[in-house]
Amino acid sequence: MTKHDTWVKLKPGNPYESVLDLFPDGKIPMRDPFPLEQTTEPNGERVVLWIIDLERLSPIQINAITQLIATRLGAEVIEVQAETASLGGFGLSDGWVESMECDAEGFQRSKEVADFFETAPQPPSARAWRKFYNSQHERWIEGDEVPPPINSIEDVDPRLRTPELEQAFKMRKVEAALLAAEGIAQGNYSVLDVLTGRAFTDALNIIDPENSYSLVGYDDFDDDEFDDDEIYE
Repeated sequence: MTKHDTWVKLKPGNPYESVLDLFPDGKIPMRDPFPLEQTTEPNGERVVLWIIDLERLSPIQINAITQLIATRLGAEVIEVQAETASLGGFGLSDGWVESMECDAEGFQRSKEVADFFETAPQPPSARAWRKFYNSQHERWIEGDEVPPPINSIEDVDPRLRTPELEQAFKMRKVEAALLAAEGIAQGNYSVLDVLTGRAFTDALNIIDPENSYSLVGYDDFDDDEFDDDEIYE
């Protein structure tokens, strides 16, 4: 099964707020990059749900959420476990999601849902929706579908690009450049490489691939380019 790569942060006052300290940076792993399940509230209202990815939760996180739901609903733990099994994970109402981040699978599946809404009859019929739902389940949840890699903003569907996403890819280049500059710690650069600027030059070439940077030595300049008196004035 594909390792899912969608994470969300929740709005203040969300039903899981008391256990968020168990999640690094408050990010909760999701099985899908969009709500894909439905349930019926006691008042008969139909609610679309995101599903928290059980496979990426620790036993402590699972137990905490189970106890929280059981206490809030006045239910037995075994009842919550049965509901969780029927949904394939813990449900989360769409209205509580504040932001989302994802990687290759999330981008590919978001592209597919965009394609669906562009090509299906409007509004999508129950039959069209069920076909899309079944495809997602078979390929991504039950199957081993592998998404195309995402290496740059050009690999992202134009419909999904945002200024924030472009900035994130720029920051990824900067981080890669910093790792390159720190290569001395991994034995990739000698002390001399760092002192002479070779490591920094490599970093610049990563950050700004449209230009080419190289080291320039004193011998690369013509003798008449500099006047010694001007240099030392």
